[in-house]
Amino acid sequence: MTHVLLWLSGVAIGAAVAWGLARRGEARDVAEPVRARPADLPKLPGLELPFEPRLETLLHVLVDQAAERVDLWCGAALREQEGGPIRIRAVSSGGDQRFVGMEVDVQSFLGRIVTEGMPMVEPVVRVPMALDRGDRRRRPSGGVGVPLAAGARVYGALFSFGEPTIGAPEAVARLDPLAKSYATLLLSALEVDVERQRAETDPLTELPNRRAFDRALARASRGRGPLALVALDIDLFKQVNDTLGHAAGDAALRHLARVLREGLRDGDVAARVGGEEFDVLLPGGDLRLGLEVAERLRAQVEARPFLAEGAERRLTLSCGVAASPDPILSVDNLVAAADAALYQAKREGRNRVVAARRSSIPDGVRLVTPAG
Repeated sequence: MTHVLLWLSGVAIGAAVAWGLARRGEARDVAEPVRARPADLPKLPGLELPFEPRLETLLHVLVDQAAERVDLWCGAALREQEGGPIRIRAVSSGGDQRFVGMEVDVQSFLGRIVTEGMPMVEPVVRVPMALDRGDRRRRPSGGVGVPLAAGARVYGALFSFGEPTIGAPEAVARLDPLAKSYATLLLSALEVDVERQRAETDPLTELPNRRAFDRALARASRGRGPLALVALDIDLFKQVNDTLGHAAGDAALRHLARVLREGLRDGDVAARVGGEEFDVLLPGGDLRLGLEVAERLRAQVEARPFLAEGAERRLTLSCGVAASPDPILSVDNLVAAADAALYQAKREGRNRVVAARRSSIPDGVRLVTPAG
C-alpha cells in the first residue's frame, strides 16, 4: 500500500510539473537534469517524471501553483544547510522579482517557519527602502507560510505575499499539502544544486570558476541578442606574490572579486578563469557597453587600494573587450578575440582597455561565421 501511494505521488508531481511548465511555455530541454533521485521513492513503472527538472524549474512551478491556490503572489525561501542563511529563491509569475535573492532574518516570519518547522500567519517580509525606488506598488501587509520539510529536515518555506482573502486557515490548508507533495523531490534538487555550485565556484574569490563561465557563455550564446565579453588581468600580479607573499596575492584577488560583484548588473557574470585572470560576460551588451563597463571597472580598481601587510596597496588592470555579432561575427570566437585584445593592452603598457577587432583573432584560431 505504501509503495502504491508513493507511486501515485510521483505520478502526480510529474503531471503537476509538466502542467506548470506548459503554462510557463518552457521547453523540455531548458531544464538541466537532476542527477540524484529521492532515496525513499521506489523505482516503479510510471514513477519517472516527464524529465528530471533542476531546482529553479521546480521552484517556479511550485510557487505558480501556490499562487493559483491562494490568489496572491507566492514565494519560496530555502536554506542550503543547517545554520546557514535563508534566502528567497523564487517568486510567482507577475510578482515582484526583486525579492529573489533577498536574505531573510532568522527571527522574521519566514525565518521562524524554517527554524520552528510550523505554519505561521504574520506580516511577511517587506520590500526594503533600497528596493522601493519610489514606486507606488502596494506593499504586502501580511502573509501565510508553511514549512518545506523532508523527514526531520526543514529546509525552507512556501509563503504568500499578503493576507489571503480566503482566510489564513484555508490558505494553510491549501498550501501545506502542496508543499508536502514537493518536499522530497525539491530537497533532492536542492542538494544537487548545492553540489553543482561547489563544483562551479572558485573557493578563494567565491566567484564562478571557468567551468561555470563556460556554461554561462553557452547559455548566453543560445540567445538572439548581442553579447559582450571583458577579459581582465591584474597587472604585474607575479610581483605582488614575489614581494608581498601569497597571502597578499590572495587578498588582491578577493579585492578584485568584490569590485566586480559591486560593479556589475544583475544577469552579468564575472568569473575567475585563471590565476589572476577574470572574464566578465555581459548578456545583451554590445561593444560600446563592454568598453564602458571595462573602463569603469579599471578605474575603480585603480582608485580603490587593498590592504596587505597592514598597508594599502594599489592594483591596476588590463582589459580586452569583444562583442558579438559586431565586430566578432560568431560567439565561438568571442573569448579568443577578448584575450587577444587583453594581450594588446599589456603590450601597450598595461592599465588600459583595448577593443577587439575582427582581425585581432590570433593566427591558428579558426574564424567561425554564422550559417547563411
